[in-house]
Amino acid sequence: MTIRTPNEFTSRRDRRQAAPETTFREIEYIDRLSKNKTPVVVKLTDGEEVRGWIEYYDKDIIRITRDTQPNLFIYKSRVKYLFEDPHAGHSRNRESRS
Repeated sequence: MTIRTPNEFTSRRDRRQAAPETTFREIEYIDRLSKNKTPVVVKLTDGEEVRGWIEYYDKDIIRITRDTQPNLFIYKSRVKYLFEDPHAGHSRNRESRS
């Protein structure tokens, strides 16, 4: 019986490093959404969805501005994820360019 060293027969996939947990691209993405006033949907950790656009952000919070409801400051720790609102039609982007 031959004794193998731990790295002798590992596959190429096993030798690759896993993707990083954090890419540090969050600030760039949120900045682009904010500058373009892109409508977003913010999904909170409790399942609630908030729609609006990001007017302000810092390392701890984002401010969501809404047309018909009060504006909100949301702690980033309460955000599960956010994405561009596909149902908004980017009407705000067209208004800001005019």
